[in-house]
Amino acid sequence: MSLGELVSLAGSSLRPLAPFDAARGISGVHVSELEDPGRYLDGGELLLTTGIPLRAAAAGAYVDRLAAQGIGAIGIGLGEGWEQAPPALVERCRSAGIPVFEVPDGAPFLDVSRAFWSIAGRGGQEEAIRTAHAHTRLVQAAGGPDPVAAVVRVMAQAIGGWVAWLPLGRSAAPALLHPRSLEGMLPSVRADVERSLLRSGVEAASFVSHGSTVVAHAVTDGERTRGALALGAGRPFGSSDRQLALTATALLRLLTAGDTGGSTPPADWITALALRGEAPAARALAAVSDVDLPLLFRVVASGQPAAGGIGRGVERDGVHLTLWPADSDPAAGSGITSGEVGLEDVPAAAARVVALHRTSSGGGLQVDPDARARRWAATLASSDPDLHRTVVAYLRNRQQAERAARALGVHRNTIRPRILAAERLLDVSLDDPDVAAELWIALRDLPL
Repeated sequence: MSLGELVSLAGSSLRPLAPFDAARGISGVHVSELEDPGRYLDGGELLLTTGIPLRAAAAGAYVDRLAAQGIGAIGIGLGEGWEQAPPALVERCRSAGIPVFEVPDGAPFLDVSRAFWSIAGRGGQEEAIRTAHAHTRLVQAAGGPDPVAAVVRVMAQAIGGWVAWLPLGRSAAPALLHPRSLEGMLPSVRADVERSLLRSGVEAASFVSHGSTVVAHAVTDGERTRGALALGAGRPFGSSDRQLALTATALLRLLTAGDTGGSTPPADWITALALRGEAPAARALAAVSDVDLPLLFRVVASGQPAAGGIGRGVERDGVHLTLWPADSDPAAGSGITSGEVGLEDVPAAAARVVALHRTSSGGGLQVDPDARARRWAATLASSDPDLHRTVVAYLRNRQQAERAARALGVHRNTIRPRILAAERLLDVSLDDPDVAAELWIALRDLPL
């Protein structure tokens, strides 16, 4: 932020003692009473002190040490030994080109710190708004005409630099670079990317090319690398730039794999990204597209598309995959539904339900046996401990109540009411062989 912004917001808590450059950047506010606080500074800070160091050291040496560390400004608090700023301090700051201020007696340093963080927070909100807008434009670009070129163009505009798409393969489309006035860089950029990224087999790499910091991401489809996205700018990349790059890479992965095309609703992109393991990109797109994502999901594998989920889903080797909120009832007539999973676990759940669907005999919508057994086991574990122990003993003794009673040291007439209570709790019959087998395997992994 600028020093002028900080002084304006701090008001009477930060009074200038000499003319200063209002455009001077301030990186933070630091309070120290050390004679040499320079090793704790990164440069550009406003240093606040009550003047204790000035009692033991000459003001000139104190200011010179801070100047060597690139201090942004100095403020002295009055009332703790100094009724006014030491003239030697003010004069030395003036000669060194360091803005100098006083904090009046009774004004806490906290007032200045609060002013700084208020401005910093406002700047963070503005950055978040700009990043959200860029995410929205990326989604819109991917869903419009000539989507690959549009994603490259929007990404370049968002970072204020250049972006190149470098497809691989003899039949691949031509490479792209935006802005087009820099297309002469393409051959050398491709050579740098191949050397730093593609030949090494890593997913991302950073290097310097044509005087720019370059970040390159491999765009893969399973084990195959379809190309690379390279971004260059005459400045270091921040976290928002990196998140945009990940989103653009995920969108290019979808576009080059041919999963989607044409005008695609945001929910379809979100589902496709989640199923491909791009949870951060899916969340980012949901946030900027006003799509509310639940905390937990179910993945449904079916022979026909199931309408009503989050987006239209995707087809994978003849199996339709759709994403549903965990608390909803999937509308698929038949298929396999996973247990409740977080967004990061969607790909693993999808792989499991696809495998189960291929070996399923049909007959309505079935729940992944492993998932439902874990749910039953968790329900029992959180219920009455006697109920939990009784079900374990009942299943261990092959549903024989008398043997279970002996194992627990209770009367056999105690067992049956507890088993009936457990069946009501779980809404299953413990005499069903499939239920008993699945639940027993799940219970073995839980402590009694």
